[in-house]
Amino acid sequence: MLHPFCRTAALVVVCLPFVASAQQVPCKATVVGRLDILPLRSRVFHNTRNLRVWLPPGFDPAKKYPVLYILDGASAFDVCASYNHEEMHADETLTELITTGKIPPLIAVGIDNGSDAIHQGDGNGNARAREFLPYPDPYDPDTLAPSGTGYPDFLESEVMSVIAAKYPVETGPRHTAIWAASYGGVAALYTLIHRPDLFGSAIIESPALEVGNGQLLRDTEFLVRTPNRIAVGAGTAEDQDRFGSNAAYIRMVQQLVQNLKAAYLPGEVQLTITEGGQHNYPTFGQRFAGSLLFLYGPPHVK
Repeated sequence: MLHPFCRTAALVVVCLPFVASAQQVPCKATVVGRLDILPLRSRVFHNTRNLRVWLPPGFDPAKKYPVLYILDGASAFDVCASYNHEEMHADETLTELITTGKIPPLIAVGIDNGSDAIHQGDGNGNARAREFLPYPDPYDPDTLAPSGTGYPDFLESEVMSVIAAKYPVETGPRHTAIWAASYGGVAALYTLIHRPDLFGSAIIESPALEVGNGQLLRDTEFLVRTPNRIAVGAGTAEDQDRFGSNAAYIRMVQQLVQNLKAAYLPGEVQLTITEGGQHNYPTFGQRFAGSLLFLYGPPHVK
C-alpha cells in the first residue's frame, strides 16, 4: 500500500473498490449535479485525458460563469474515479455553498492528470509526476526528467481554450481560479509564478515544496505580482517520513506564505493548518469550503 504522502501515486480512473468483490459489487457513482466528461488530446503532453466539467445548480447557458480549474480532477467529484476511492466531494461542497448563496454560481473543471490518460496512463504515477513537476524531486529518482515547464501552456492553449469554446465562462484572471494539491500544487505554483495573467485566485493544498531541492521557495522569494487571493492549506500529520518531522514541512509552507505576502504587488493570502490533517483527499475536502469562501467572499480587512 502506498504511503499517503506518496506524491507520485497515480490517480487512476477505476471503479474497483475492492479487488475481491469488484465484479460482484459495481461502484456506484457519487456525483451530485451535472458532470460532463470531455476527452482532450494534448499536443503538449502527447496523450488524451478527460476533462470533467461540473455545472452549477440552475445552470443557464445564456449566462456566463466564473470557472475553477481543479488539477487531479478524477478525484474531485466521484468516488468511482478517484484515487484510492477517496474523493474530495467538490460537487457536494460547491452545491451547498452555491444554493445557500455563500458563493456565486461557478463552473468547475476537473483536469485528469497524465497517469489518468485514456488507454495510456501508468499505474505508478510517473506520468503524473513528469507532467506536474518543473524540477526533479530529490526524494524520487523517477522525476529526473520532468516536463512540467509546459504545464502553463497546456492550461492556457488546450484546457482553457476548449472550455471557453464549449461553455459560457467569463474569461480573464478576475473570473478564473485554480485548485491543486501535492505535485499538482507545484504545477499550479509554477504557473502562478510564470503566468500571473492566467489566474486571479488559487487554492494550493500541501504543495511538494521539496522539489528542486526547495526551488519553489527560491522562486517565490522575490515576486512582483501574485493573484488577488491565495488559500494555502497543510496538515500536521502528513510529511514526517520525508523531512524527519512534520514540523519541518509546516515551516516550509509558512515560508511560502511569507514569500507570497512579501510580493511587490501582493494579494490576500490565507493559511490553514489542519491539526491531524493528512496528505489525502478527505483532508483536502475538509478545507475546501473555507478556501472557497475566502476566494469568492467579500473583501477582507488586511
